[in-house]
Amino acid sequence: MSLRLDDIVAKHRGVRVLGPICIDLEQGTWLSIVGANGAGKSTLLRILAGAEAASDGTCHFQGQTVSELRNAERAKRFAYLAQAAPTQFPFTVREYVLLGALPHEWSSETRRNAFFDVTKSMSLEGLFDRSVVQLSGGEFQRVRLARALLQIWLNREASVLILDEPLTSLDWKHQEQLLELLGQLVSEGLTVVDATHQFLLMPSHDDQVLVLSPRGEALAMGKPSLTITSELVQNAFELDEDSTFRARLRF
Repeated sequence: MSLRLDDIVAKHRGVRVLGPICIDLEQGTWLSIVGANGAGKSTLLRILAGAEAASDGTCHFQGQTVSELRNAERAKRFAYLAQAAPTQFPFTVREYVLLGALPHEWSSETRRNAFFDVTKSMSLEGLFDRSVVQLSGGEFQRVRLARALLQIWLNREASVLILDEPLTSLDWKHQEQLLELLGQLVSEGLTVVDATHQFLLMPSHDDQVLVLSPRGEALAMGKPSLTITSELVQNAFELDEDSTFRARLRF
């Protein structure tokens, strides 16, 4: 297995808020994490990214313990998009996206070519000299995505892209564009782990889904079309028996 979580537990002030979580993923897998607000989705992603330490358990990637990786090495293998990252510093779009190249020792030509490939994939042409503080919410989200994508763009078969609510602020066109791109990158060997509230109504893939309970426990994991049921959704989101939400499921 390429990415493995062994009995991951997170506690806040001594109270367990997540886990135990066990995951085994092959490289080139797309895992979506689904659950109610406060179920621990973002906490799990932060632990994966090394932004938060687990209270118990270990995370391994390609045979190495993630917590033991130096920050510089982790940054070459893991790219993380948090839910929100407002900035008051007037980076240009070009400068902000190129932050994703900092962990790498690329030549100028390699960096330039990767930059143009990534920004084209996010439809950012024409915005390079704009200040990020002047962008709309959707434009800035695409810039943030481009920064994360650049970080793993040239090493996708040995990297993990971690996305917390990546479709936030994107219009339908750009949501579809992003989902198609992620599907392509996964087929080329990239491992993607994302958390989203939109997965049940707009499934982006049929690879792997992890469903968390409101208490942060793993209710189910597997191929979405075989795992997601109305009963599971009812338990995960504590829905009433007569909820109309279940009738809208796409699986």
